[in-house]
Amino acid sequence: MGSVKEPIFKINPNFRLTTKYLSVRWHCVDSATLACEATIELPDHYVYLSRNIPELLVQYNNGVLDMVYSSNTDFSTKSIQKWLRELFRDIILNIAKQVLPERVRHWENLKGLKGTGVTVKRLRKNILGQCSFSNHITLQPFLVIFKQEWMDGVILHEIAHYKYKHHRKPFWDFLSELIGDDSKMAKVKDNIAMSPYYNYYLYLTKNK
Repeated sequence: MGSVKEPIFKINPNFRLTTKYLSVRWHCVDSATLACEATIELPDHYVYLSRNIPELLVQYNNGVLDMVYSSNTDFSTKSIQKWLRELFRDIILNIAKQVLPERVRHWENLKGLKGTGVTVKRLRKNILGQCSFSNHITLQPFLVIFKQEWMDGVILHEIAHYKYKHHRKPFWDFLSELIGDDSKMAKVKDNIAMSPYYNYYLYLTKNK
């Protein structure tokens, strides 16, 4: 049997993302307006050029990505797709490095537990988080663009490993105690794995 090819994804004005920590808004303008706005220097301001002509302007501000394009913008080229995916990857990673450690500390304080730190980085495809024997947690960046309860469910799963370094019954009993009555977090790994956005978010955050 041949290897299974990864799905082909495209980032274009049909792409929708609206989450607590990152939302994408698309704006179609005429070419002259795009060229003019592309010359304005602002923080977190990114311009994609094709033959020195602006085709896409991206402005990030407080969790919102404004994507400004024109009817001449060609989203089908490999170069613009690579540029967009790497931009998304870097922005998601930067947000995750701020949000995820804060959420870990939130739950540690709430549950009276203490780890040794948090690292946010891309892990293997089917790994959402890890906890070391020294109680250091590592989390996937794309967790920050899933539902809040799914993100928190993964965090509580890893925090439960502070006490139990296995997945036998005492671990699951302790995790149930940490989750309490919030059933939305009970099957978080299954929910994320079954999400239609799972492979897309893997694509957005892959390193290469």
